[in-house]
Amino acid sequence: MKAFLNKAIPKLYGFYFNTIALFSKEAAAQKALSVFSIPRKGKITPLQDQFLKTAEKQLIGFDEGLYALYKWKGTGPTVLLLHGWESNAFRWKYLIEPLVKKDYNIIAIDAPAHGGTDGTEFTAVKYSKIIKQTIALYEPNYVVAHSVGAMATMYQEHQHAHACVQKFVFLGSPNKLEGIMRGYQQVVPFNETVYEALDELLKKSFGTSIKEFNAADFSRAIKVPALLIHNPEDVIIPYTAMDEIASQMSNVKTYTSATGGHSLYTPEVVSTIMDFIENP
Repeated sequence: MKAFLNKAIPKLYGFYFNTIALFSKEAAAQKALSVFSIPRKGKITPLQDQFLKTAEKQLIGFDEGLYALYKWKGTGPTVLLLHGWESNAFRWKYLIEPLVKKDYNIIAIDAPAHGGTDGTEFTAVKYSKIIKQTIALYEPNYVVAHSVGAMATMYQEHQHAHACVQKFVFLGSPNKLEGIMRGYQQVVPFNETVYEALDELLKKSFGTSIKEFNAADFSRAIKVPALLIHNPEDVIIPYTAMDEIASQMSNVKTYTSATGGHSLYTPEVVSTIMDFIENP
């Protein structure tokens, strides 16, 4: 029964959007974007909370309420950690531990509608706003970002470059929003009328079309050293995205991880990140 429902519910959503579009394309697009933007998971579990309590927690105002920021104080350079979709700051536990041992000053945040941060819907543009705010407040030396967190970071650097950041690390970053949205359309089978209305809604709301929202284009604004890490067995984001983004950057290294899938929190990846941060 559960397997049947998992298959049936997306089809029902598609039918719902298509039906609404017969009367209002704009309303159908709003519904489709809302369903796409609501995380199914990412809230903090009791086990995760136990680790996050080792940090000093702050709540900072943003457009939709308060966002959660965690700080592990150190005397070394400041590292900002940015998680991806349906996750939270806990996902950095295995990187935070070696950073703490070397006395780095560590900051991690929860994205909108994730972890301890307010909001019900998430978009890369919404996330980029609190990334920008956090960088302005804490002036990190290094930024490490995963998945859509990486895409949101590239977008905000394209919009508002920050001179304080000396190095970026991007893990499993998507490149083209179009690929993500077409994947959504396959899972929730809505028609081209809804897709085109969704495109118009994004143009109106964020000033960019689906085709124009590409991490590779945004990454050109990043001139400081950057490291891109991806795993060929990533089933969420195509491995080709790494080379597409790297081709547009002027000061970049790429690393093909043998482990980690899309999550990329294995010892191999942690070691690679540490080496990049610590060495010229």
